[in-house]
Amino acid sequence: MGFIQKKDSEEHDVIEGIEVIERSDTPDDVPASEVEVVERDEDAEADDAETDADEKADEAADAVDDAPDGKRPPVVPIAIACAVIAVVIAAVVGYMVGSGGFAQRGISAGTLAENQLDNVIATYTLNGAKHDITAREAIESQYELEAAKLDDGTYETPSADTILTYVRNKVLCADAEARGIELSDDELTEFAETTLGDSDFASIAESYNVSEDQAREIVRENALINKLYAQIAPEASGVEEPEKPAEPADGDTSAATAEYAAYIIDLLGDEWDAETGTWARTDGPYYAALSEEDFTQDAATYEQAMMAYYVAYQDYYAQVGDAQSAWRTYVNGLYADVELDLYGINQ
Repeated sequence: MGFIQKKDSEEHDVIEGIEVIERSDTPDDVPASEVEVVERDEDAEADDAETDADEKADEAADAVDDAPDGKRPPVVPIAIACAVIAVVIAAVVGYMVGSGGFAQRGISAGTLAENQLDNVIATYTLNGAKHDITAREAIESQYELEAAKLDDGTYETPSADTILTYVRNKVLCADAEARGIELSDDELTEFAETTLGDSDFASIAESYNVSEDQAREIVRENALINKLYAQIAPEASGVEEPEKPAEPADGDTSAATAEYAAYIIDLLGDEWDAETGTWARTDGPYYAALSEEDFTQDAATYEQAMMAYYVAYQDYYAQVGDAQSAWRTYVNGLYADVELDLYGINQ
């Protein structure tokens, strides 16, 4: 059925299996319990995915700096900081997002009292099994509970985005485990080092205002999803963005040097014959771009090095794009079998 936000049993339009609940654009006309379901543009999301994770982290940091005291938890969520695959995940948001409304059985305010933390604010059904999500679980997916407490002792009601992220991670991790994907302690340590620059979970916990157990679990989930991604889109495994050649210190881009020659030859791979110092084949993309350029194994210009870089980057972008497309198709297939009910969410 796909991710669905709903309150009642009214009949609504359906777009690709997604129930659409109308909402007015006029604030004064919006009943408190209605929500909006928006079909996502996958192509546009793929274009935006390369910068989405960084932008979210920056926005979160700005919100912390700008918000009045007690209105926001004091740090960027660790889930954003450690999501090295967030660039890919950002392009796979399923088919809907929602904003607004509190259903009758959910939370009826923008903040929660201590005794409301265990209220169920959402449920999702996966493989026929129904799972409840409490406000506490949603909050603790990003922050330690104490760090999320406002000055008046209450807590912000978790947002729809927080809940959707929580459910998506659970769905992806469940699928990874069902496929027999496991995570060793060494792999967990390596992932933490790669994404956070630290594998001491006590230190990570202190940096991101979560408990040590929370830090370990959040990193574990992201590492597991990363391994799932590598299995679904193996063509992206080991693919690294090419590094630009350094600009000449004197600004002379036409001066030939051994450094730029070495840079180009390293990119050419099997298109170049190092023994004869000439092209090994003429059917490759580098030959098409550089065949008319005058360079040798010992001397090349910055301009020529940049031409080789653009070819390498285009190849990298094509591989990553194909991988993201395969991943997006696979994950949206998983999400299509999940029914999500949001009962009390913050706009």
